[in-house]
Amino acid sequence: MKTFSDKVLWGIIVLLAAALAITAAIKLSPLLNPPQKISLPLNTACDLQQGPCATSLPGGGRLELSLEPRPIPVLKPLKLQVRATGFKAGSVEVDFAGVDMKMAFNRPRLVPGKAGLFTGEATLPVCVRDQMAWQATVLVESEGKRIAVPFRFETKR
Repeated sequence: MKTFSDKVLWGIIVLLAAALAITAAIKLSPLLNPPQKISLPLNTACDLQQGPCATSLPGGGRLELSLEPRPIPVLKPLKLQVRATGFKAGSVEVDFAGVDMKMAFNRPRLVPGKAGLFTGEATLPVCVRDQMAWQATVLVESEGKRIAVPFRFETKR
């Protein structure tokens, strides 16, 4: 039979474990969702299904995103290309998120190439809907700043 002191000890252990888990979650959350120092508005005139989309950055520079093949498929490899011109991009990631539906974490880091070109691959998961709206946010590290540039597109099964 457990004594009162055993119950208290287990209660303290559970509380300490919960506090440790909460602290770890708070400390690690910036790794998954780091704050953006510059977040640009969505360019609604752009259609990634038709071709590359570009956005001008404040203070100069341009960022262009291209997804292939077109039409953009689900469950098939996508070729990602980001071209940074007029500024020095250190690292580039593309975060794919459902606009109306929460999807799993999908943020590939692109490989730097020549003249500001970054390339990589991603695969979009299938959705229960026939048509799915996506936001591809290009995240760029540049001279100590994190720039977030959103682009939207839709996929069909």
